[in-house]
Amino acid sequence: MSDMDGALFLRSLFGLRHYFFQAGLQAALNASPHILVNWGKQAEQRMHRITGGINTHRGAIFALGIFCTSVCKLTMKYRAFSSRDLHQAIINDWSVFLEKHHRNENTHGALVKHKYAVADAKQIAIEGYQLVFELYHELRENVEDKVFFGLMAYQRLLLTIDDINILYRTGKQGLAFARQQIQAISFHDRQHALQQTIELHHLFSQKNISPGGVADMLSVLYFLHYLFSGK
Repeated sequence: MSDMDGALFLRSLFGLRHYFFQAGLQAALNASPHILVNWGKQAEQRMHRITGGINTHRGAIFALGIFCTSVCKLTMKYRAFSSRDLHQAIINDWSVFLEKHHRNENTHGALVKHKYAVADAKQIAIEGYQLVFELYHELRENVEDKVFFGLMAYQRLLLTIDDINILYRTGKQGLAFARQQIQAISFHDRQHALQQTIELHHLFSQKNISPGGVADMLSVLYFLHYLFSGK
């Protein structure tokens, strides 16, 4: 993509390094969703100052922020909890608030949702990230290699969710093309799959295809993997 590269993403990360800790701490102290959302908005503003207005991590601020706050609230109540406990906690903590009180009319997600009648990040959160938890439980049982775990999840997510960022940049044709390409990757041979994925990355960059929605879901999948698999 011409508007962002790895160096920009790295610079942007420095603006977020205190956000997740502070949001989690406030959640543990029983702060309201309104206050927690304000922490997220401040993180977005820092990101935009660093990137000159380019959105590199808004989806991660939203999704990982939700996961972090619910995890921290659970740790204040229980000595141990399961991924299923976390799934239910996210629904309990966030679904009603997001549905009734959170407005995001000016985001790319809201525009794409209206244009193509697809679920945006807010709707996925309201549903408690159902697909993410289902995919985590399935892959955790069958895939030990963390890289392979991510590659298989990437394929499944791209084939399943209507990636908002792809639709915003390239429309339905771009999403259909991306799905056609990712479906061709075979996981019978690890090295070959890695090479195919690297080649696909370069192709997507040339075509201005940026699976940002998939990337956000991958981030929370790896967060779950770290929390509950101990790796």
